[in-house]
Amino acid sequence: MSVLEIKNLTKSYGPIRAVDNLNLTIEAGQIYGILGPNGSGKTTTLGIITSVLKPDSGTFEWFGGMEAEPLKKIGTILETPNFYPYLTADENLEIVRHIKGTPNKDFTEILELVNLAGRRNSKFASYSLGMKQRLAIAATMIGDPNVLIFDEPTNGLDPQGIADVRNTLQTVANSGRTVILASHILDEVEKICTHVAIIKNGKLLATGSVGSILSNDKTIEVASADNSGLENWLRSNPSIQSSQFTGFYYDCVVAEDFDVSKMSQEMARAGIYPTHLVERKKRLEEEFLEITSKS
Repeated sequence: MSVLEIKNLTKSYGPIRAVDNLNLTIEAGQIYGILGPNGSGKTTTLGIITSVLKPDSGTFEWFGGMEAEPLKKIGTILETPNFYPYLTADENLEIVRHIKGTPNKDFTEILELVNLAGRRNSKFASYSLGMKQRLAIAATMIGDPNVLIFDEPTNGLDPQGIADVRNTLQTVANSGRTVILASHILDEVEKICTHVAIIKNGKLLATGSVGSILSNDKTIEVASADNSGLENWLRSNPSIQSSQFTGFYYDCVVAEDFDVSKMSQEMARAGIYPTHLVERKKRLEEEFLEITSKS
C-alpha cells in the first residue's frame, strides 16, 4: 500500500529552485531515507508534505487520499525540539498529548521505547542533547501515528548521542511504522533505512532499496612496500576496474566474483608483497559521491 505519493513537486525561493519536479512513492512499512547534501531540498520537501509549506506546482497524497485528516496519522520532527525546560518528560509529553487532542494515556511504553523511562521525572533542562532528541521522538509517537517523519535527527549531536538516537530510530522502525528520514549523514541512512532517495539541487538522482542503489562491485584496499611496482601491476591487471591512491593504500574497484586470495598469489609471483590487503563491499557513501558527482 502506498503511504505517500509525490508527483512533479516543485518549490522555488526567488531564483533558487529548492525542489525540482520531484516524484517519489513511499510504501507502508518502509524506512525511507531522503539523502542529499545540505541545501539539496530535503527540508523543503518535508515542509511541503507536512503542509508547513505550499508547493509552486505538483501534488502529494497521503494514504491514497482515503484519510480526511491525514496529518493526524503522522508524527513529525522538523526542527530542534522545544520543550519546557523546568518540566519533566511526563509533564512535557502531557502538554503534547493535550495539543494533539489524544486520549489520556500513560507514557511508560513510549518512554521505554526511547530509553528515557528512568529519567521521566527529571527536568528537561537536565537532559543531554541526545536525550532531548529522544524525548522529541517520543513526542512524535503520541497518538500512535502510522508515519513518523524526522529531519536530520542526529544533527549537532556528539558520537554517543548519534549512536543513542540511531538505536532509538531503529527500535521505532522495528515497531512496524513507516519512517521517513531526511539526512546528509550517509552512515546513518545506510544503517537504518530500507529504501533511499538521493537528491541534489532539488532533483531526484536515484531511488530504490538501499541494496539496489549499491552496486555489486567490491573494493580492495591494497598497499606494498614497493608502491610504484604495485601501481604498475594494478594498471596492467585487466581484473582491476579502477584504482586510486588514498595516501596510505590503493582503493581498487573489482567485480563481485573477484578472488582476493588469487590476487595475493599473483602479486607474489610478480615479486610484490602486500603490507595491507582488505576486501570490502561498496558503501553507500561511495555510491552517493559517484551519483552526485555526475549531476
